[in-house]
Amino acid sequence: MLLANTALVFITIFTSTISGAIGMAGGILLLSAMTFFLSIDMIVPIHGMVQLASNSTRSLILRQHFNKNLIISFALGVPLGAIVSTYLITTIQDKRYFFLAIAIIIFFALLKPKKFKMEIPDKAFFVVGVCVGFLGLFVGATGPFIAPFFLGARFSKQEVVANKAILQVIGHFIKIPVFLSLGFNYQDHFLLIGTMIIASIIGTKIGTKLLSKINDKIFALFFKSALLVSAIRLLFKFFSY
Repeated sequence: MLLANTALVFITIFTSTISGAIGMAGGILLLSAMTFFLSIDMIVPIHGMVQLASNSTRSLILRQHFNKNLIISFALGVPLGAIVSTYLITTIQDKRYFFLAIAIIIFFALLKPKKFKMEIPDKAFFVVGVCVGFLGLFVGATGPFIAPFFLGARFSKQEVVANKAILQVIGHFIKIPVFLSLGFNYQDHFLLIGTMIIASIIGTKIGTKLLSKINDKIFALFFKSALLVSAIRLLFKFFSY
């Protein structure tokens, strides 16, 4: 157990560094790694707490790049989706189609014709929020779902990382009362959660320092590459679930 917890701490530093530098991929990599060390019922609640800390740190560091209208629209939608998923989580048995749906959205965003833009107005992030609130309890890492809406020239690299981070803070925060209501006891895993949170803060600070040094075109390439890897992993989850 000690060896597993130590491994998770170092993995958390590494994955949080990645997220801090390119705005995504770290969360889904961490989620994948946790499947080797933790039971299935522990993964999503603990992952949510760690990602809440990681994204909160990233948001705080890059807060000057927030788009307040976008954030408010998203925040209003998340609770609605979470309420629906709370009632359905115990009744939906086959959750693999959620993985397929997100993978399709990502592939469409990456392969769509240049004339077709996925850029949406700030108010439309309300719908994104509803979807994230709903999907969060089923798939754990919702970053790959949010990311396609930040592709394009509308956002700078700092705005991508900052706003995507704060949206994920909201999405992960809403999970806590939901999992408490479903009977998950966070206190039983206090030491593991605490050490992984500290590790996520360390990794995030390293990553955000790297962000300013990355060329914009290289950032876009890494961001799209991370999306592609996430989509492939989601397809793998769909076929192996």
